[in-house]
Amino acid sequence: MKKYLVDLYEAQAADQHLKAPKWMFRTYLAVFPVPLGKTLRIDMVKEFLSGHDIKGKRILDVGCGIGDLSFMLSDQGAGEVIGVELDQHKVDEANKIAKRWNMQHLTFYQGDVTKLDQMGLGEFDYIFCLAVMEHIKDDIGLLRQMQSMLRPGGYFVMQVPSADRRTVAEKEEADGHERPGYHYAEVPKILSSAGLRPTKQRTMDPYGLMYYWSSWSRPGSKRYNWRFATFAPFFITAIRVTSALNKRPGAELGFMAVKEA
Repeated sequence: MKKYLVDLYEAQAADQHLKAPKWMFRTYLAVFPVPLGKTLRIDMVKEFLSGHDIKGKRILDVGCGIGDLSFMLSDQGAGEVIGVELDQHKVDEANKIAKRWNMQHLTFYQGDVTKLDQMGLGEFDYIFCLAVMEHIKDDIGLLRQMQSMLRPGGYFVMQVPSADRRTVAEKEEADGHERPGYHYAEVPKILSSAGLRPTKQRTMDPYGLMYYWSSWSRPGSKRYNWRFATFAPFFITAIRVTSALNKRPGAELGFMAVKEA
C-alpha cells in the first residue's frame, strides 16, 4: 500500500463529510488500493498500459479529481504529470499531498477542462480522461482539444459509462451528467473522427452490478458514502469476476487510441 493513498483517501472522505480513524482507511486501502469507487477505472488503465513504458513521459490527467490516477502515474516514474481539476479545494489538497511526499514531478492546476487549450500546458505523450466526457456539453470539442495537445505518436486513454446501462436517477442528477453515456460501438468512430486511431478497448460490468451497488447504497441519504464503501468488497470482486468471464459490453467502457505520427 502506498502511504500517500491514505492521505488521498482521508482528503476525499473529509470532502464527503466522512470521519473515521486512520486504521479503518488503512484496512480499506489494503484491500482496494484506490479511494472509493475508482478501482474499476484504474483496472482498465493498468490493462491499457500493459507493455507501455511511461518512465520519463509527459502526462496530462484531465478532470483528475483528488488526483489518485495522477499520483499512481507519477509514482511509476512518469517524467511529469499534470492534473487539471475544476474544484479548487481538491487541487489544493492534491498539491499539498504531492509536496508532503516530495513528488516533485507532479502538479495540479485549477481550471475548466473545456478550455484546456487556453492554459498553455504544452504537448503530452499521454492524456487520460476518465469519467469526464459524459459531463461535458461539447464533448467532441473537448476531444479535439486533447488530440491537439498530444504529441505525434502519443496515446489517449478514455473511460466513460455506457448509454445502455441501467441508472439511478438520483445518482445521475447528483453527478451532473450531460448524457447517460456512450454506445460501445460508436466510440471508436468518434475517436477516429477526432484524429485518434483506436488501439485497445475494454468493457467491464456486463451484468450492470454498478446499478445495484449504487441503488442499495441509497443515493441522497446521509449514509450513502458509508454504504457505498461497505458494499465495495462484494461488488468490486463480483464485477471483476463477471467481467473476466463475460466479454459483452458492460456498464463501464474504456478505450485507448494513438495520434498518428
